[in-house]
Amino acid sequence: MLRSAYAAVAERHLNPPDFPGFTAAGLRGLIAVDRGLALERERERLVLRGNSGVLARLDPRAMGGAPEASQAALQTIAAALAASSALRAQSNETLLRLFLDEALADLDPYSRYVPRSEARAARARRFGEAGLGLDLAPDGNAAVVVRVVDDSPAWAAGLRPGDRVLAIDGRPTRGLDTGSLDRLLRGEENEPLSLTIARRGSRPETVVLVRAMVAAETVFVVWHGTVPILRISGFNRLTDRRLARAVVEVAHRDPTPPGLVLDLRGNRGGLLRQAIAAADLFLTEGVIAEARGRHPEASRIHRAAGPDLSAGLPLVILVDGASASSAEVLAAALQDNGRAVLVGSVTTGKGLIQTVVALPDESELHLTWSALHAPTGYPIQGLGVLPDVCTSLGPEATEQALRLFAAGRRPDAARAWRTVRDWTAAPAELARLRDACPPAAGGELDITAALWLLQRPEGDRTRPLATHGVP
Repeated sequence: MLRSAYAAVAERHLNPPDFPGFTAAGLRGLIAVDRGLALERERERLVLRGNSGVLARLDPRAMGGAPEASQAALQTIAAALAASSALRAQSNETLLRLFLDEALADLDPYSRYVPRSEARAARARRFGEAGLGLDLAPDGNAAVVVRVVDDSPAWAAGLRPGDRVLAIDGRPTRGLDTGSLDRLLRGEENEPLSLTIARRGSRPETVVLVRAMVAAETVFVVWHGTVPILRISGFNRLTDRRLARAVVEVAHRDPTPPGLVLDLRGNRGGLLRQAIAAADLFLTEGVIAEARGRHPEASRIHRAAGPDLSAGLPLVILVDGASASSAEVLAAALQDNGRAVLVGSVTTGKGLIQTVVALPDESELHLTWSALHAPTGYPIQGLGVLPDVCTSLGPEATEQALRLFAAGRRPDAARAWRTVRDWTAAPAELARLRDACPPAAGGELDITAALWLLQRPEGDRTRPLATHGVP
């Protein structure tokens, strides 16, 4: 396990590995369990001491590659185990976690070790979990369908909210609570399950569905008058398909809406390729994002190929201090290509991308292997994305920002933003730039500003927010 971890770091991490430092950090994670152990520096060597004296010596000069470094680490761990009953009382999984938690934290803010049980749950979030894509609730003598997930087996079979399920695999649903109904629906991927269904105006029928990996809903549509707001809560394997369907549905209504709003507030990210695909739904050409890394597969320029599914409708994107990672990629791509106006506050600034490496026991390493840059070249890591209309400074400043935008002017900070070229720039300088529109939680002011941008008449010189009920 440890050898696999060292090999993965050597091959994939964004920066060339410092294995002596990596090993020392990992050992500090172990010796925290036993205060009788200490790690000290003795000239050029690291020395592990116990109550009985020196237990092991590590020579950094002999740790140039992953095989040598991992072997030295294993020998030192073996010496620590022999001397410490507190360490011997820990499981192998716990020892691995203690070592890797500290070692990976020494590399960057986001590389981490994920134990087997947590890794399984994380895979379910990324790719879905086995099921029918169906939520049931008790309803008198049966169960009623309250939700059907798009692109799920239940959706493909034509089930819709309001249908009644009389039996599951022959077991009547009468008298079953929500938990019992959920347990009957669960099972392994590719397993069949029969449902006896009663639809309005039809006789009961039995259908057989096959459980499949069902990705959670991430795209939700609400309307503010004539303006559709498409909230994207995260990016899983079906986000682009579901977003495309929603965009086509709302953009081609009669009458045509004045524009679209994408709400990325609180979106912590997810699959990068889904954010790239989402941007491509609105762009016919141009760079979407650039990834830069040490591994050959980590460096790539993502380009748009179109068509624009919204047929060029005006687009406003809402962001806040919790918009991160893939959400920032989507926002920056549409802003830098002149396709969308951004409203809200500066985003999180999480632009380091992790690759997932499976270890032999099905646990995982999430290793940072590339840094993302917006189309105009600035790094997302540490900096984030600056909105065109800042709302986090309050209504008065928001109104001024709307007036400036309507006059064709961008925020003063935008020019300085695009002079930054490396995410390792001085943190104080990045923080100074971010203060131009401090990160904050989104609110109704964002919606108000977005609606004014999309609905204002040509030549409107009124107070933007006052016309929408904000003093």
